[in-house]
Amino acid sequence: MIITKQIGQYDIEIDSRSGRVAIVGDYNSNFGRIYVDSITRFNRHPQGEEHDWNRPQVLGMEWDYGLMPAVTKWIYSIIRDGHMTRG
Repeated sequence: MIITKQIGQYDIEIDSRSGRVAIVGDYNSNFGRIYVDSITRFNRHPQGEEHDWNRPQVLGMEWDYGLMPAVTKWIYSIIRDGHMTRG
């Protein structure tokens, strides 16, 4: 299943089966993937900004550009809500 959302100038597309992520903006784009093997550890980790510094790595992108807090928060919500499945 393909999950899409627009946040500001960014069009975000997540393939829930493969974990591929594409963020396309007006002037740039960013691609990466969600590490499905880390989802369980990610979901068990305490929530809140004070715990973000040691959160298990679940999202790998080419660079951090385009990962404004609203984009990251939405991607994390997709993972926490159980929308990611194994291919």
